[in-house]
Amino acid sequence: MAGAREAGRPGAVRLGAALFNGDHGRLAEEVQRLEAAGLDFLHLDVFDGYFVPDVGFPPRTIATLRKLTRLPFEVHLGVREPARFIPPLAEAGVDLVLFHLECAPMAFETAFGLHSLKVKAGVALSLGTPISAVEALVERIDALLLLSRVTGEGTQGASFDPGALPRVQRSRELITVAGARCDLQVAGGVNRSNVASLVAAGATTLSLGAGIYKVPDMRREVEDIRRLAAGASGEG
Repeated sequence: MAGAREAGRPGAVRLGAALFNGDHGRLAEEVQRLEAAGLDFLHLDVFDGYFVPDVGFPPRTIATLRKLTRLPFEVHLGVREPARFIPPLAEAGVDLVLFHLECAPMAFETAFGLHSLKVKAGVALSLGTPISAVEALVERIDALLLLSRVTGEGTQGASFDPGALPRVQRSRELITVAGARCDLQVAGGVNRSNVASLVAAGATTLSLGAGIYKVPDMRREVEDIRRLAAGASGEG
């Protein structure tokens, strides 16, 4: 059933970056830059312009990018009708799809559909959705993604919402009690200033925000953030 991680918090914290924050006129180069920086996966946002007030990336773009790297492709599916997008995303070669529970009234079936296509299934929760909403699902999914700012606020300069930290703690407790193999992810304004707090709260995977594209040395920044994460998890 679900995921690569055992119950609890084993292994090094995984780091990825949201390609949506990169230069859309140079996506191929951005993918290569992120891989060279030593990241563990690419976080790909798929938005329909309704659930999230933006549009991108279409499956055919993802299929083209898939040929450029061996990094896992993990999709944050911010759309009103996630089931419609799953077959073309599976065909595009993605490794994990995180669909929003707020838009999936038949979440068990959505997760089953992904697994039947040999794609890992995950659930994403917006900042205002109670963590308890995912309790029945954690044993059936590979990952839980918590958004750490209000959907759409990133385009207006909003950063990390500190209210996300107790949500990470609650999710970790829920996963541990269930004995689930569920990766706990966080995305939205994640950077070196909050990585240690997120890892200490129980996060096992972090998707770095727009700041990773603005540093003079991306590889060094990733290494520094990895050290911060390792120290917070007790591995440093």
